[in-house]
Amino acid sequence: MNCTVCGSDSLEIIKAKGKKSKELLLKCEECGNIFREVVDVGKPVDRRVVVSEFENSHKTFIKLYEDEILHLGDLIDLDGREAEITSLENKRGGRVSKSAVEDVETIWASYTDIPARVGISIDYGGRILSQKVEVNPDFEFTIGEVVKMGNIIFRINSLKTLERKMRKGFARASVTKRVYGRPVDEHRFKYDLTSKVV
Repeated sequence: MNCTVCGSDSLEIIKAKGKKSKELLLKCEECGNIFREVVDVGKPVDRRVVVSEFENSHKTFIKLYEDEILHLGDLIDLDGREAEITSLENKRGGRVSKSAVEDVETIWASYTDIPARVGISIDYGGRILSQKVEVNPDFEFTIGEVVKMGNIIFRINSLKTLERKMRKGFARASVTKRVYGRPVDEHRFKYDLTSKVV
């Protein structure tokens, strides 16, 4: 939709009414022109959502309009609980970072009101110590940082996220499945995960 006077697509919806087709009262943010537009919104369709809660997951469905665009990180309402989209699978079986609803086969999400549970694997030259920690979903694990967990101080070497294995950079806990590290002989560390171990 574009402004009927200046052609700008920067529009504010002042009022919307109707179900099958919506009559919108729009205001152009460029020139201030106010005008009406009728839009056919179609019927919402059901899309499968797989919701993860730690090691468990369950399926549900959400009603969305086919022309809506979904992105990784978008928030959706699932039966009154807010969830974040962590992965999108299209109808060709591929994982994508954004997609129109009409092309989406499955949406993966996790609730935002629970902490993220992340596995930690520390390699002692072939002997692996494995723990799980629960942290805020926005917590960031950065490769190269030195971390304390109990009486162990280790450096993060790599991360496994929902999408890939990483050897540089950082990832939010909400998309991190496992953190890999090696012990170091240092006394300075970026943060302490001791109280987060489950």
